[in-house]
Amino acid sequence: MVKQLNEEQYLSTMGNKMNNVTESAEPLVNIWNYAKQLLKNNLISEYGFSKKYVEAVYENTERTYQHILLFTNQKNFYAVIVVDIVHKIILGHYILDLNEKYGLI
Repeated sequence: MVKQLNEEQYLSTMGNKMNNVTESAEPLVNIWNYAKQLLKNNLISEYGFSKKYVEAVYENTERTYQHILLFTNQKNFYAVIVVDIVHKIILGHYILDLNEKYGLI
């Protein structure tokens, strides 16, 4: 079962600062069963899912949450899977629209 987070819930997991830990991140949970449900709901790219491709991983400075970015089928849109580091569970996901947030085209 997937849970879409609203913006307030998503922002509350950011802490003081988010750091890019893509190169050093270790898998805390298996995100791919959750991602499969996102794929069924057409929220992520089939190609990215088939290759198990993660665009980026960010972690807050408090080391309580990770944001795992997966490609969608739209430019500058990401499905962000939010992982609770302490409890090693998936909290939910958020659709990040960089076009809207930063005025990208």
